[in-house]
This record gives sequence, structure tokens and C-alpha cells, in this order.
Amino acid sequence: MTDRYEKPDHYSGIPWVYVPPDEARAHPQGQLTVFLWIIAIYLIGAGVAKAVTLQTTGVPLGWALVISAFPILCGIGLILRMPWAIILATISAGLTVFQLVGGLGRLGEMGGNAVTIGLVDIRLALLFHLLVSVGIVFYLMDGDRPNFIYRHRYRKYSVLKKGDE
Repeated sequence: MTDRYEKPDHYSGIPWVYVPPDEARAHPQGQLTVFLWIIAIYLIGAGVAKAVTLQTTGVPLGWALVISAFPILCGIGLILRMPWAIILATISAGLTVFQLVGGLGRLGEMGGNAVTIGLVDIRLALLFHLLVSVGIVFYLMDGDRPNFIYRHRYRKYSVLKKGDE
């Protein structure tokens, strides 16, 4: 007998059915899709790019490591199907907002004045990364497959069908 329980969603009323982690990992829907692999690889690459960019613009090594570690660890966590990867994705998006508005403590490094590396304005790259990161967070929080993989739950849509009869 499996250890399942239901909890209704606050917004839609559709119940979430929680399953044990090992059962979710063994199920075919508990496997990573190509889309989730792309997200994980993107986050790892974004973290590495952030580390390099931050170091080339003179940001202290500690800040560079902290800010770049979150997307890298998130990508690795997504690949390993760890529940904490969703939290790291949210923190990473928040740190990108922090970077974008120049919250690194010294005006002009990542916000405020424009910084360019080659032909790329870093603020535009950060804005793009922020938009992608927010989209990733929403997908990880609300998508059916990510909820099954990382939160070990699925929506019980059969409740909607019974209500229509």
C-alpha cells in the first residue's frame, strides 16, 4: 500500500495527491524531459556566465561566487531531481533582480551605469536572464510534471470530470 494523501489547492480547489518520493522517481512521468534538461543546462551555463561576467567587471570574488552558485546548484538539483532546486531557482531569480537594479553595493558595476562587454550591455543580458528565470520559476511551481518530479504530487483532475456529470 502506498502512502498517499490529498490536499486541495487554495486557488483552483483541485486536490493535490502526494506520493512517496521513490514512487514518483520510478514512475515514467517522474523522468526528466528534454525541456527540463534544457532548463537545467541553461541554469548551469547562466551561473558560469555570471561568475565570469562578475569577475571581469570587478565584483568581489565572494559576491561572484554567491550569485553564480545559485543557478549552478539549481541546475544540478534539477538534474538530480531534488526538491530544493525549486527554492534555488526562486532565489536565483531574486538575485538577478538584485543585480539588475544595481544592488551589489557599487554603482556602475551591474546596474546604474551601463557596463558593456564586447557588444553586449550587461543590463540587457540580465534582463533577458531575469525574464527566462521568472518563466522557469513559474513552470517549476505550476507545471504538472515538475510538481510530480520535485514536489512528489500531482493534480487530481478527475474531480473536475465528476463535477460536470
